[in-house]
Amino acid sequence: MTQPAPSTPRVEVMWRPGCPFCSSLRRGLRRAGVVAVEHDIWSSVDAAARVRRATGGDETVPTVFVGQQTLVNPSVNQVVNAIRADDPGYQPTPPGRMGRGETSGAGSSLNAGLVWTLVVAVVWSLLVAWRPTTTWHLAPLLMAAAWPWVVGQDLSASNSTARRGVLVAGGGGLAAASALTATLAFAGRLDGPTWTGGGTPVVEALLFAGAGALAATLLGVMRTVRRTTTASARLGTRSFATSGDVVNVEGNAYFPLDSVPEGVLQPSSTTSVCPWKGVASYYDVHVDEQVIPDGAWTYRHPLPLARRVRGRVAFWNGIEVDRN
Repeated sequence: MTQPAPSTPRVEVMWRPGCPFCSSLRRGLRRAGVVAVEHDIWSSVDAAARVRRATGGDETVPTVFVGQQTLVNPSVNQVVNAIRADDPGYQPTPPGRMGRGETSGAGSSLNAGLVWTLVVAVVWSLLVAWRPTTTWHLAPLLMAAAWPWVVGQDLSASNSTARRGVLVAGGGGLAAASALTATLAFAGRLDGPTWTGGGTPVVEALLFAGAGALAATLLGVMRTVRRTTTASARLGTRSFATSGDVVNVEGNAYFPLDSVPEGVLQPSSTTSVCPWKGVASYYDVHVDEQVIPDGAWTYRHPLPLARRVRGRVAFWNGIEVDRN
Protein backbone atom coordinates (compact mmCIF):
# COMPACT_ATOMS: atom_id res chain seq x y z
CA MET A 1 0.00 0.00 0.00
CA THR A 2 1.41 3.39 -0.98
CA GLN A 3 2.17 5.65 1.95
CA PRO A 4 0.79 9.20 1.60
CA ALA A 5 3.41 11.90 1.12
CA PRO A 6 3.96 14.01 4.24
CA SER A 7 2.28 17.40 4.11
CA THR A 8 4.40 20.52 4.38
CA PRO A 9 4.33 21.66 8.03
CA ARG A 10 2.58 24.88 8.95
CA VAL A 11 5.04 27.77 9.28
CA GLU A 12 4.14 30.63 11.62
CA VAL A 13 6.29 33.74 12.07
CA MET A 14 5.89 35.81 15.22
CA TRP A 15 7.01 39.41 14.74
CA ARG A 16 6.41 42.94 15.95
CA PRO A 17 6.48 46.36 14.23
CA GLY A 18 9.80 48.19 14.30
CA CYS A 19 11.87 44.99 14.66
CA PRO A 20 14.53 45.06 11.89
CA PHE A 21 15.39 41.39 12.42
CA CYS A 22 11.75 40.46 11.90
CA SER A 23 11.59 42.48 8.69
CA SER A 24 14.80 40.89 7.39
CA LEU A 25 13.60 37.35 8.11
CA ARG A 26 10.15 37.93 6.62
CA ARG A 27 11.67 39.34 3.42
CA GLY A 28 14.13 36.46 3.26
CA LEU A 29 11.41 33.85 3.68
CA ARG A 30 9.37 35.44 0.91
CA ARG A 31 12.41 35.44 -1.39
CA ALA A 32 13.00 31.77 -0.53
CA GLY A 33 9.44 30.90 -1.47
CA VAL A 34 8.38 29.92 2.06
CA VAL A 35 4.67 30.35 2.67
CA ALA A 36 4.18 31.45 6.27
CA VAL A 37 1.39 32.74 8.49
CA GLU A 38 2.55 35.90 10.25
CA HIS A 39 1.37 37.07 13.69
CA ASP A 40 2.06 40.53 15.14
CA ILE A 41 2.60 39.87 18.87
CA TRP A 42 1.62 43.47 19.68
CA SER A 43 -1.78 42.90 18.08
CA SER A 44 -2.39 39.35 19.28
CA VAL A 45 -2.38 38.42 22.97
CA ASP A 46 -2.36 34.73 22.04
CA ALA A 47 0.67 35.14 19.77
CA ALA A 48 2.60 37.01 22.48
CA ALA A 49 1.74 34.28 25.00
CA ARG A 50 2.98 31.56 22.63
CA VAL A 51 6.29 33.39 22.22
CA ARG A 52 6.71 33.76 26.00
CA ARG A 53 6.06 30.05 26.50
CA ALA A 54 8.59 29.16 23.79
CA THR A 55 11.34 31.49 25.02
CA GLY A 56 11.03 31.05 28.78
CA GLY A 57 9.11 34.24 29.47
CA ASP A 58 10.67 36.67 26.97
CA GLU A 59 8.95 38.15 23.93
CA THR A 60 11.94 37.51 21.66
CA VAL A 61 11.11 37.94 17.99
CA PRO A 62 11.29 36.74 15.35
CA THR A 63 10.19 33.37 16.69
CA VAL A 64 9.15 30.81 14.09
CA PHE A 65 7.01 27.71 14.63
CA VAL A 66 7.53 24.99 12.02
CA GLY A 67 5.14 22.17 12.79
CA GLN A 68 6.21 21.07 16.28
CA GLN A 69 9.57 22.84 16.07
CA THR A 70 10.34 26.24 17.60
CA LEU A 71 13.08 28.47 16.18
CA VAL A 72 14.09 31.63 18.03
CA ASN A 73 15.67 34.32 15.86
CA PRO A 74 16.53 31.85 13.08
CA SER A 75 18.11 32.41 9.68
CA VAL A 76 16.15 31.71 6.50
CA ASN A 77 18.18 28.55 5.93
CA GLN A 78 17.39 27.29 9.43
CA VAL A 79 13.67 27.70 8.72
CA VAL A 80 13.97 25.91 5.37
CA ASN A 81 15.97 23.09 6.99
CA ALA A 82 13.31 22.74 9.71
CA ILE A 83 10.61 22.41 7.05
CA ARG A 84 12.63 19.76 5.22
CA ALA A 85 13.15 17.84 8.46
CA ASP A 86 9.37 17.32 8.58
CA ASP A 87 8.87 17.12 4.81
CA PRO A 88 12.00 15.77 3.01
CA GLY A 89 10.33 16.36 -0.34
CA TYR A 90 9.71 20.04 0.31
CA GLN A 91 10.76 22.32 -2.53
CA PRO A 92 10.58 26.12 -2.06
CA THR A 93 9.38 28.32 -4.88
CA PRO A 94 12.17 28.52 -7.50
CA PRO A 95 13.87 31.93 -7.81
CA GLY A 96 12.43 32.34 -11.29
CA ARG A 97 8.90 32.22 -9.83
CA MET A 98 9.29 34.96 -7.26
CA GLY A 99 6.39 37.27 -6.93
CA ARG A 100 6.43 40.79 -8.29
CA GLY A 101 8.52 43.12 -6.18
CA GLU A 102 10.72 40.34 -4.75
CA THR A 103 14.36 40.07 -5.72
CA SER A 104 17.09 37.49 -5.60
CA GLY A 105 20.18 37.93 -3.46
CA ALA A 106 22.12 39.42 -6.36
CA GLY A 107 19.29 41.83 -7.11
CA SER A 108 19.14 42.84 -3.48
CA SER A 109 22.87 43.63 -3.52
CA LEU A 110 22.52 45.71 -6.67
CA ASN A 111 19.67 47.66 -5.09
CA ALA A 112 21.60 48.22 -1.84
CA GLY A 113 24.64 49.39 -3.80
CA LEU A 114 22.52 51.81 -5.78
CA VAL A 115 21.10 53.23 -2.56
CA TRP A 116 24.59 53.96 -1.20
CA THR A 117 25.60 55.52 -4.51
CA LEU A 118 22.63 57.85 -4.26
CA VAL A 119 23.47 58.64 -0.62
CA VAL A 120 26.99 59.75 -1.59
CA ALA A 121 25.56 61.73 -4.52
CA VAL A 122 23.19 63.62 -2.22
CA VAL A 123 25.93 64.36 0.31
CA TRP A 124 28.32 65.54 -2.41
CA SER A 125 25.63 67.78 -3.91
CA LEU A 126 24.89 69.34 -0.52
CA LEU A 127 28.58 69.95 0.15
CA VAL A 128 29.20 71.72 -3.16
CA ALA A 129 26.03 73.76 -2.72
CA TRP A 130 27.39 74.86 0.65
CA ARG A 131 31.00 75.44 -0.41
CA PRO A 132 31.35 75.54 -4.24
CA THR A 133 34.91 76.83 -4.04
CA THR A 134 36.04 73.87 -1.91
CA THR A 135 36.98 70.75 -3.85
CA TRP A 136 35.63 67.60 -2.23
CA HIS A 137 38.27 65.46 -3.86
CA LEU A 138 37.22 62.00 -2.63
CA ALA A 139 33.49 62.43 -3.27
CA PRO A 140 33.54 61.14 -6.89
CA LEU A 141 35.78 58.23 -5.85
CA LEU A 142 33.41 57.18 -3.08
CA MET A 143 30.37 57.61 -5.28
CA ALA A 144 31.77 55.47 -8.09
CA ALA A 145 33.09 52.81 -5.69
CA ALA A 146 30.01 52.45 -3.46
CA TRP A 147 27.93 50.39 -5.88
CA PRO A 148 30.51 47.74 -6.92
CA TRP A 149 31.88 47.60 -3.37
CA VAL A 150 28.52 46.70 -1.82
CA VAL A 151 27.78 44.12 -4.53
CA GLY A 152 31.24 42.59 -4.19
CA GLN A 153 30.90 42.27 -0.42
CA ASP A 154 27.82 40.08 -0.80
CA LEU A 155 29.49 37.56 -3.11
CA SER A 156 30.76 34.18 -2.05
CA ALA A 157 33.98 32.60 -3.23
CA SER A 158 33.75 30.67 -6.53
CA ASN A 159 30.53 32.50 -7.42
CA SER A 160 31.56 33.09 -11.01
CA THR A 161 28.01 33.81 -12.18
CA ALA A 162 27.94 36.91 -9.96
CA ARG A 163 30.94 38.56 -11.65
CA ARG A 164 28.63 40.11 -14.18
CA GLY A 165 26.78 41.84 -11.34
CA VAL A 166 30.02 43.37 -10.06
CA LEU A 167 30.93 44.60 -13.55
CA VAL A 168 27.46 46.07 -14.04
CA ALA A 169 27.69 47.81 -10.68
CA GLY A 170 31.16 49.17 -11.48
CA GLY A 171 29.96 50.61 -14.77
CA GLY A 172 26.85 52.01 -13.11
CA GLY A 173 28.84 53.67 -10.33
CA LEU A 174 31.24 55.25 -12.81
CA ALA A 175 28.39 56.46 -15.02
CA ALA A 176 26.54 57.96 -12.06
CA ALA A 177 29.64 59.75 -10.75
CA SER A 178 30.47 61.04 -14.22
CA ALA A 179 26.94 62.31 -14.76
CA LEU A 180 26.90 64.17 -11.44
CA THR A 181 30.36 65.61 -12.17
CA ALA A 182 29.11 66.99 -15.47
CA THR A 183 25.97 68.37 -13.81
CA LEU A 184 27.89 70.13 -11.05
CA ALA A 185 30.41 71.52 -13.53
CA PHE A 186 27.61 72.87 -15.73
CA ALA A 187 26.06 74.52 -12.66
CA GLY A 188 29.38 76.14 -11.77
CA ARG A 189 29.80 74.17 -8.56
CA LEU A 190 33.21 72.66 -9.25
CA ASP A 191 35.37 75.75 -8.97
CA GLY A 192 37.82 74.69 -6.27
CA PRO A 193 41.52 73.86 -6.66
CA THR A 194 42.72 70.43 -7.75
CA TRP A 195 44.66 68.10 -5.50
CA THR A 196 47.89 68.47 -7.48
CA GLY A 197 47.44 72.12 -8.37
CA GLY A 198 47.28 71.35 -12.10
CA GLY A 199 44.50 70.47 -14.52
CA THR A 200 40.83 71.14 -13.89
CA PRO A 201 38.47 69.96 -11.13
CA VAL A 202 36.30 68.19 -13.71
CA VAL A 203 39.18 66.09 -15.05
CA GLU A 204 40.33 65.32 -11.51
CA ALA A 205 36.82 64.25 -10.49
CA LEU A 206 36.54 61.92 -13.49
CA LEU A 207 39.95 60.39 -12.75
CA PHE A 208 39.00 59.80 -9.11
CA ALA A 209 35.69 58.27 -10.18
CA GLY A 210 37.45 55.94 -12.60
CA ALA A 211 39.95 54.89 -9.95
CA GLY A 212 37.23 54.21 -7.39
CA ALA A 213 35.08 52.18 -9.77
CA LEU A 214 38.08 50.16 -11.01
CA ALA A 215 39.43 49.38 -7.54
CA ALA A 216 36.06 48.33 -6.10
CA THR A 217 35.21 46.25 -9.18
CA LEU A 218 38.53 44.41 -9.11
CA LEU A 219 38.15 43.67 -5.40
CA GLY A 220 34.66 42.29 -6.04
CA VAL A 221 35.85 40.06 -8.88
CA MET A 222 38.76 38.84 -6.75
CA ARG A 223 36.28 37.65 -4.11
CA THR A 224 34.77 35.26 -6.67
CA VAL A 225 38.10 33.60 -7.42
CA ARG A 226 39.68 33.48 -3.96
CA ARG A 227 40.23 30.17 -2.21
CA THR A 228 37.72 29.31 0.45
CA THR A 229 38.71 28.82 4.09
CA THR A 230 37.55 25.79 6.02
CA ALA A 231 37.29 26.06 9.79
CA SER A 232 35.71 24.32 12.77
CA ALA A 233 34.44 25.83 16.02
CA ARG A 234 35.38 23.73 19.04
CA LEU A 235 34.56 23.79 22.74
CA GLY A 236 37.15 21.63 24.44
CA THR A 237 37.33 18.47 22.33
CA ARG A 238 33.79 18.88 20.99
CA SER A 239 33.62 20.32 17.46
CA PHE A 240 30.12 21.71 16.96
CA ALA A 241 30.28 23.75 13.73
CA THR A 242 32.26 23.33 10.51
CA SER A 243 32.13 25.31 7.28
CA GLY A 244 34.08 25.54 4.06
CA ASP A 245 33.02 29.14 3.50
CA VAL A 246 34.51 31.04 6.43
CA VAL A 247 35.30 34.77 6.20
CA ASN A 248 38.25 36.07 8.22
CA VAL A 249 37.93 39.66 9.50
CA GLU A 250 40.28 41.19 12.06
CA GLY A 251 41.54 37.74 12.99
CA ASN A 252 38.03 36.39 13.68
CA ALA A 253 36.49 33.56 11.68
CA TYR A 254 32.90 34.29 10.67
CA PHE A 255 30.85 31.14 10.00
CA PRO A 256 27.61 31.10 7.99
CA LEU A 257 24.77 31.04 10.50
CA ASP A 258 23.26 27.98 8.86
CA SER A 259 26.48 26.02 9.52
CA VAL A 260 25.73 26.10 13.26
CA PRO A 261 23.35 23.32 14.42
CA GLU A 262 19.94 24.31 15.68
CA GLY A 263 19.81 24.98 19.41
CA VAL A 264 23.47 25.90 19.81
CA LEU A 265 22.86 29.65 19.56
CA GLN A 266 20.43 31.27 21.96
CA PRO A 267 20.01 35.08 21.70
CA SER A 268 21.22 37.14 24.63
CA SER A 269 20.51 40.78 25.44
CA THR A 270 24.13 41.87 24.99
CA THR A 271 25.12 44.25 22.20
CA SER A 272 28.26 46.13 21.24
CA VAL A 273 29.18 48.69 18.61
CA CYS A 274 32.04 48.64 16.11
CA PRO A 275 32.70 51.96 14.33
CA TRP A 276 33.06 50.32 10.91
CA LYS A 277 31.02 47.11 11.21
CA GLY A 278 27.98 48.35 13.11
CA VAL A 279 25.96 46.91 16.01
CA ALA A 280 26.79 43.37 17.13
CA SER A 281 24.22 41.10 18.75
CA TYR A 282 25.36 38.24 20.96
CA TYR A 283 24.35 34.64 21.55
CA ASP A 284 24.81 32.26 24.45
CA VAL A 285 26.43 29.10 23.06
CA HIS A 286 24.93 25.77 24.22
CA VAL A 287 27.09 22.70 23.53
CA ASP A 288 26.04 19.47 25.21
CA GLU A 289 25.68 20.45 28.89
CA GLN A 290 27.92 23.52 28.68
CA VAL A 291 26.73 27.11 28.24
CA ILE A 292 29.11 29.90 27.21
CA PRO A 293 27.42 33.26 27.94
CA ASP A 294 27.82 35.67 25.01
CA GLY A 295 30.11 33.15 23.32
CA ALA A 296 29.18 34.25 19.80
CA TRP A 297 28.23 37.43 18.01
CA THR A 298 26.78 38.49 14.70
CA TYR A 299 26.22 41.72 12.75
CA ARG A 300 22.67 41.41 11.49
CA HIS A 301 22.80 44.71 9.62
CA PRO A 302 26.50 45.51 9.07
CA LEU A 303 27.67 48.82 7.67
CA PRO A 304 28.73 48.92 3.98
CA LEU A 305 32.44 48.30 4.68
CA ALA A 306 31.60 45.07 6.50
CA ARG A 307 28.78 43.57 4.46
CA ARG A 308 30.84 40.41 3.95
CA VAL A 309 30.07 39.38 7.55
CA ARG A 310 26.30 39.66 7.05
CA GLY A 311 24.51 36.42 7.89
CA ARG A 312 27.58 35.10 9.73
CA VAL A 313 28.59 34.45 13.31
CA ALA A 314 31.96 34.46 15.12
CA PHE A 315 33.01 32.81 18.38
CA TRP A 316 35.18 33.68 21.38
CA ASN A 317 35.19 33.35 25.20
CA GLY A 318 36.93 29.97 25.30
CA ILE A 319 35.58 28.63 22.01
CA GLU A 320 38.50 27.67 19.76
CA VAL A 321 38.52 27.93 15.97
CA ASP A 322 40.60 25.42 14.02
CA ARG A 323 41.46 26.59 10.52
CA ASN A 324 42.39 24.09 7.82
